[in-house]
Amino acid sequence: MFTLFCSIVFGFGFYLFSLLSTVMRKSLGFEYATMGIITGAAQISFLIASLLCPSITHRFGTGRVIISGTAAAALLLMSLAAVQNTFQAGIVLMGLGMTAAFMMIPTVDAVTQSVPFAFQSRVHGLISSGTAYGQLANGMIVPWLLPDHSWRLIWFTAGSASLLITAMGLVALKFMVPEIFVRNVPLNKTSNVQPMGASKIATVRNLMVWTLLALCGMACGPWQNYLSSFLTTEHGQSLAVVGHLWSIIGALGLFSGFLAGVIADKVGIKFALILSYIALACSAFLVAVNSETWHLRASAICFGLSFYAVYGLIPAYISKTVDSRSGTKVFAIANVFLGLGTTFGNVVGGQIPSWFGSLQGVFILAGSLSLIGALITLILKDERRVAHEARSQ
Repeated sequence: MFTLFCSIVFGFGFYLFSLLSTVMRKSLGFEYATMGIITGAAQISFLIASLLCPSITHRFGTGRVIISGTAAAALLLMSLAAVQNTFQAGIVLMGLGMTAAFMMIPTVDAVTQSVPFAFQSRVHGLISSGTAYGQLANGMIVPWLLPDHSWRLIWFTAGSASLLITAMGLVALKFMVPEIFVRNVPLNKTSNVQPMGASKIATVRNLMVWTLLALCGMACGPWQNYLSSFLTTEHGQSLAVVGHLWSIIGALGLFSGFLAGVIADKVGIKFALILSYIALACSAFLVAVNSETWHLRASAICFGLSFYAVYGLIPAYISKTVDSRSGTKVFAIANVFLGLGTTFGNVVGGQIPSWFGSLQGVFILAGSLSLIGALITLILKDERRVAHEARSQ
């Protein structure tokens, strides 16, 4: 259910707008610069919601916040069908940015409460793949409806389906994991660490985790944003080739998060995370080299295997090393670092062509940052050791 919720708030909430932006721009009459402002505002609202989410979750309970965030996203998706100008569209997209944080951040708490320690990584990995499932749904809905219908019907269809999924999810979760709907749930047998006081949130280990997510944003944000421009304008590749690469990434994203989680549960999150950062670095360097077609295909494979994996492995590490109540705060701050890292990476990436005359530096920088992430992970304490130390105290 959380995977489906993730597909709603990220797959529909963030990526469907990118697909429909061209026809919406013609209909509502806004320019690309305005589109950048709108998407930037949605990112800022995500950061604000990330900061507010821990206190709201503590007050109302994990399950209530997750369901409310997803239901609000469904209603906002439906309301996009009725917007008449860019201001209204911007307000709705800002709301969608907030719902993404309210849905995603409390999942660390919910998984810690309800999933045994040995299986938490694969659960988080599967949840992180929800974005890919949403993108897959977008790829089916838009070509089916857009030729004969307005873009407004697509938003209404996505919102209606999301509302139905939310209602089904509420019933299923109430039946399967009722404990996540209880406020201030005490730690149960699935938790392996002791509660952390507010003064102990900013530990060296947590700072390393936050840095890892920031590095991921710095590397992945520019990689995605500038891939098409780099390949088409500087290497003469067609949009069909670029589309093929994204198809590879999307197909791998359907299972790569879960696969990384299974590996993490078997041999440790550190090992899986190091492999993911190395694969991410390879994907960037292969694009930078870009002398043969197989380089691009191998790059897409590496990115598809690593991108969704990292976003599942890091919350899994938090879930296994921090108690459920503190985990929400730690993951919320991690999402702030992710947003700041993504914003910084995109801004610097946009300046690189004026500095060096080519976008190649974007991918060299992304690969270098990914290798730094692998080195930081190498000195990160193993989550099983942290859990063992907590039990022995």
